[in-house]
Amino acid sequence: MARISHKTPMAAFDHVAKSLKEANGGDGVISRADAKKLVAQLEKDGKGTEALAAKNIFALVDARDAKPGARVTAYDLDKTRDFVQTKMLENRDINKNGYSRAEVEKMSPTGRALVELGQVLAIEKPKSRIGYAIPEAGLKHTTALIKSLMKSDPIASRAEASALTRQLKKEGRGTEALAVATFFKFIDFRDSKPGARVTATDVNKAEKYAAETMLKAKDHNKNGYSAAEVENFSKSAKAFLLLGQMINAGIIKA
Repeated sequence: MARISHKTPMAAFDHVAKSLKEANGGDGVISRADAKKLVAQLEKDGKGTEALAAKNIFALVDARDAKPGARVTAYDLDKTRDFVQTKMLENRDINKNGYSRAEVEKMSPTGRALVELGQVLAIEKPKSRIGYAIPEAGLKHTTALIKSLMKSDPIASRAEASALTRQLKKEGRGTEALAVATFFKFIDFRDSKPGARVTATDVNKAEKYAAETMLKAKDHNKNGYSAAEVENFSKSAKAFLLLGQMINAGIIKA
């Protein structure tokens, strides 16, 4: 992995701070309900890492000024910027020459999410329709993560899926966590008979179904996905698409 510029995660912080400021209820104050609503919308849009960063940044600001009656405002977010930059990010860059993979891995979940989000924000937005291969790559990546739970036995339990989701979030990999959580729930629901368990066969069947029904069926003209068609994707499908774009850009490995 090439070293990552200090500007990358700070661009992500500024993006998240702007979103939180815009989420206020019209009174200049960002309430916990406002932040929760923003996070839910980001997750609905498949933007798991951005949702994770927004949730953690708000919690950080909220905790730093926890006196009775204290409220989170744009001023608080601006005041927190220097703390995030110096204490959560740049102090990990020992040689002051950009962040290496090893240095990123030593960051907090918030720092790691900001690094990933900054890279995602730098991806050139598609100027035309999106080919099938992009979201299908994200789908395959998600099913591979679920199948990784089956190394010791041929079954993936709900507890194992939850543990994987938590670990991915700890590593700042919010979009992967969102895709795993929602798609595992989908697989589990499809075979919810008493005693039923999620196996590799179940995952393969669900992957085939998702490729045809959750993705290709949304392309009404059979000429690639337009922006309007992507808007009609489910939360999981939007996460697959973003993961595919991240794979295509080299941010994550398939």
